[in-house]
Order: sequence, then structure tokens, then C-alpha cells
Amino acid sequence: MHNIKTNFKRFFGLCKNFLKEEVDNKGNIQFYPKTPAMTDLEVIALSCTMEALGIDSENLLWSKLKKDYAGLFPKLICRTRFNRRRRRLQPHIIKVQLKVSSCLENESEAMVVDSVPIPVIKMAREKTFKAFKKNVDTAPTKGYSAVNKGWFIGYKLHVIIFDNGVVQQSYVSKANVHDINFLKEIKNVPSNKLLLGDRAYRSNPLQLDLFEKHQITLKVPFRSNQKDYKKHPKKYKTKRQMIETFFAQMCDQFNLKRNYAKSYEGLLTRLSSKLSSMAVLHWINHLNGNKLAQIKHALYF
Repeated sequence: MHNIKTNFKRFFGLCKNFLKEEVDNKGNIQFYPKTPAMTDLEVIALSCTMEALGIDSENLLWSKLKKDYAGLFPKLICRTRFNRRRRRLQPHIIKVQLKVSSCLENESEAMVVDSVPIPVIKMAREKTFKAFKKNVDTAPTKGYSAVNKGWFIGYKLHVIIFDNGVVQQSYVSKANVHDINFLKEIKNVPSNKLLLGDRAYRSNPLQLDLFEKHQITLKVPFRSNQKDYKKHPKKYKTKRQMIETFFAQMCDQFNLKRNYAKSYEGLLTRLSSKLSSMAVLHWINHLNGNKLAQIKHALYF
């Protein structure tokens, strides 16, 4: 549907602009005794391009590049080396998303917080799985999804997004970590903005702490059995729908819940690539004067 080479050039130019303060004149972020065939910037741009085109399998990508684009990527490295360098560059991949966020934060009035489960192991293999267990601190755990009304083994992706759909910040936690713990540790969040959450974030001490530290007003629906119950304003419900759209896009176009990683580092790299890829699509829509959240339209203009 989309030409990989054309979109790679587009993503490369945008990533180069966002990371211009980190890369050297050769396009590398790290020092290499021998100049690699593919630069760090090309690895980052290709990671984002493949996710934007819905190619979340490196095997599939390499098959396409060698079969359909053999003459257009003359400096293509082997897939395993690309995978290793991609994981090593994960902190820089996510910086693309953070750069887009800082550029577009003034175009929003409010923020929305929520989480989505990321299952990595089938429940049938709960007692026998070995993947992701290299480090106890990052091993997956069993958690309950209120939306799906079922248990899963894996992680949670916590996000704060602006009401225009752009991600402000994200964090990956174990599946058994309560959503409220994410808000207790947030940093570098814009002040004097409204933050909307669901009932899982209801906590008077947390609301007070957010206001004192970041001047953020957290608005959460009342529980039906509360004595001081008040109906949640419709305008807040409308703004909160944006995060449902965001999760739907992540699951549909970016295959968020389809996992090919076998380690926590690999999963984190894939999630960072997906988030930065979506951020670049938001930025393309911004440059073209289109609605930011219409990411499927971005590559057609």
C-alpha cells in the first residue's frame, strides 16, 4: 500500500530534525571505531517507518527489503545486528515522541491518563513460560483487566495524552501494578492543565499532591455510592474519548497486543518505536494542517 523507501526518506528527514542535537555529522549517536554501514539515525528512522506501515515483524521487513527493494537499500545490515542496535538505541527512539510532544503541547487544553494491558504470555502457559524471566525485576506478572473482564500475563502501558491525541509521556509497568502508582511518579508534565482520569485514579491525597507539585487539576468521575456524588460533566467525558481512540489506533494500526519480543528490553524497544512512529504521524498531520488524530491519513499527503 505504501512505498517503504519513500516513507523511510520522509521519516529519516523528520527524525534527523528532532535528534539534530544528538547526532554527529555522520548521523551516529554513539561512537564507533569503524563507521557502520547503517547510521544510528537510519536505524531509528527504519524502526519508526516499519511500525507506521504496520510491519511489526523484522523477519517480514527484511524479506520485503531484500525481495522488493534490493537495489534501494544498498547499505542494509543483517537483521540480527539491526535488532541489537535498535535495542541499544531505545532511549533515543523514544526521544522522537518526546520532541513531538514538547512541540505540540500548547495546542491542547487538557490531558487524559489511562493504561492498557499488554499480554505477552498465554494464560495456558502461566506455570511453564520461560520468556522474559531473565531479570526478576522486569519479569511479567499476572494482572486483571477490567475492560476485558479477564486475567492476563504481561505488562501495562501507562500514558498521558493531550486532548488532541498526542502522547505527553508513557511508562511500562508490571501487570499487577495499580494505575494510581504511575501518577505518583510522573515528571516533566506541563503545569496548569486539566488532567482527566477514570475511577481508578480517584484519590484525594493524589489530587492534592498533583496540584501542589505540578499545579495540575485531576478530575475523576464520582463513584455511585459516594455521599457527595456529583454527575461527571459531559464535556469531560467527550475529552476522555480521545484516549479510547488512541488505544484503538495502537491496537489496530500498530498491533500493540501482538508480541514478537522474547525479552523485556525487546518489548520496550518495540513499544518505543510504536509511540515515536505515531508521534511522527501526528507531526506530519500538523505540518499538513490536518487533524492530528487522523494518523491513517498522514502518509497519503
